[in-house]
Amino acid sequence: MRARRLAPLPALAFALAACGQAELSPVNGAAPASFAALPQTPPPLLPTTPEIAVAAPPLQETAPATGDLEDQAFAPPDPDVPANAQEIDPPPDEPIEAEPEHLEDQAEDDDNNPPIDPEPRDEHEIASVAKETWIFAEPRWTSRKLGYLRAGSIVKREPKPKGFRSCKEGWYGIHPTGFVCAGAGATLDIHDPVVETSSKRPSMSGLPYTYVMSRNPPPPLYIRLPSPAEQRRVEPDLPSHLRKTSLTSLDQSFVAPPPPDPTPGVLLYDRPAPGLRGPFRSPDALFLGTARPRSAYALLSTFDHEGRRFGLTTELEVIPIDRTRVVRQSSFAGLTLTGESSLPVAFVRSRRAVRYVPGPHGGLVAGDPLPFRAAVPLASNFVGPQTIGGAQLLAAKDGSFLRADQVVKVSRPKRLPAWASAGRKWIDVSILNQTLVAYEGEKPVYVTLVSTGADGLGDPKKTHSTIQGAFLIHTKHVTVTMDGDDDDQFDFRDVPFVQYFTEGFALHAAYWHDDFGTPRSHGCVNLAPIDAAWLFAWTTPEVPPAWHAALSLKKGTLVYIHP
Repeated sequence: MRARRLAPLPALAFALAACGQAELSPVNGAAPASFAALPQTPPPLLPTTPEIAVAAPPLQETAPATGDLEDQAFAPPDPDVPANAQEIDPPPDEPIEAEPEHLEDQAEDDDNNPPIDPEPRDEHEIASVAKETWIFAEPRWTSRKLGYLRAGSIVKREPKPKGFRSCKEGWYGIHPTGFVCAGAGATLDIHDPVVETSSKRPSMSGLPYTYVMSRNPPPPLYIRLPSPAEQRRVEPDLPSHLRKTSLTSLDQSFVAPPPPDPTPGVLLYDRPAPGLRGPFRSPDALFLGTARPRSAYALLSTFDHEGRRFGLTTELEVIPIDRTRVVRQSSFAGLTLTGESSLPVAFVRSRRAVRYVPGPHGGLVAGDPLPFRAAVPLASNFVGPQTIGGAQLLAAKDGSFLRADQVVKVSRPKRLPAWASAGRKWIDVSILNQTLVAYEGEKPVYVTLVSTGADGLGDPKKTHSTIQGAFLIHTKHVTVTMDGDDDDQFDFRDVPFVQYFTEGFALHAAYWHDDFGTPRSHGCVNLAPIDAAWLFAWTTPEVPPAWHAALSLKKGTLVYIHP
């Protein structure tokens, strides 16, 4: 999936690149043939000392069937590799063109005529009025970027500006670190219409917002609440469309929108929604255009108007909900590992799986069914005493047994890598297992199912495959827009909990499918929203409260991807 390019990042030429292309396919679809048909022979091992942040050479597409994976202990890199091998020297900073309104240079220590707070108070704050309000390490445009704020975010600031270099309203130090230019996407007026309209903060557990996906034909993007006559003019098919959508609530897949919120005050009295700082909006315009056929939006609120439900997007567009499909959040989540519940763990991969328990007259009998994708802790000596239907049995911790061909088993590696020391956080992703394990040193702390590239162990430069190797997370976004190129057009707003670890590849939540455990992405590692939120909070670089993104070239959590 390709992320919409943001403002230039000094020392981050890789800023936000493609995650392959669109990661779309029917929900609960089968594994792609190119993956399922891999020959049944063991894969060659990766080199024992992979370079950090450099992809491992493409492997031959030879792998055991999923049911045999428990017998294949993948050997991690040589533990003698120095623990600091991952350190990357950032390239030199590149100059950034200052925003046009701030080209007038002033002395950096010029304290004359600083802006006055709109209302004096003991605590000083600054708020974002842009999609990205960049935070710099020093009070100048060419300084290193630390992250950015999103419209509606309010953070504490220093009472007086540090300077005015190419920033007429002043550079303010903010909490916990960095500097923001007031006026260039930020304001001292926390009651600014954009700030108040965008005040809803994203949830950090599960999906950050209510999400909707466009139906066909896609919805118009209004700037203000349209009258019935304006709706009919912009949407000529409105009468037939409303008759058709009145039946959608009878569909089993229908997801009702949340209860309506009050109409945003900024939209009352035929007023247009304020635009985020940057793109110009005519106050006389009715709508911005039509959404792309494959598009999705995050909503700040939904409300009723003239008998229809509308939503306000995070970019302050007004969208008719009946021309969208409300996203149902996946209920799937992995397993937090504790002393009572640690590896090995089996995930149920068959919808017909059952537990086998001792029968009243000896032997084993079928017991309760196992929920699809349930996580079952296994006994340390998990090989069962017998087979059923020709399938090996695995012993669960609770004394029951599972068929090995109905689960995927996750075990600790027989040989831990060099970086698994001193409690260092790292992430292990298995392409063949479709699993992810979070470690703190040698201790596993979380395990779950993922969806990696649809083409399995193929060449990530030529196919929809996930890159292999060891990398560092360098950029984290609470949400970010991902869109496609001319050959594969789509527009997915606010993809949640995105963590880039190398150019074009990231860990992120997917709200457009619920097929975790099956390879189906275009290269990124897809996680269920609950898992993605947990992982986002656990990894580094940390994203401070009220920030929307953070960047670091050297201090990110290590991600290790292998067959």
